[in-house]
Amino acid sequence: MIKKLLVSSFYAFIVFSVLSYISVMYSLLQSVINPQLKPVTNIGFPFKYYFQFWVSGSDAPNCGWAFNYFIYDVAIIWVLTTLFYVLILRRRAHNNR
Repeated sequence: MIKKLLVSSFYAFIVFSVLSYISVMYSLLQSVINPQLKPVTNIGFPFKYYFQFWVSGSDAPNCGWAFNYFIYDVAIIWVLTTLFYVLILRRRAHNNR
């Protein structure tokens, strides 16, 4: 059982990393689509836990963290990934009977 939780945690880490990367790329690509927007980096799915914003008249972006959203994202992704992993293992065990 511990091995299954470790494997599912590894998968959850991979899923979390990929979703965070996709959220960064999505936020950066919005400034490419609309050149009038300043580029910002926002990270997090489904909750944005890191964000950049521009203060009026500033030449550099400011940033902020929402640590509770980071914890929510990690927990949601871990639970969903573990659930899918367990369901897949059960289905495989059921099909092998």
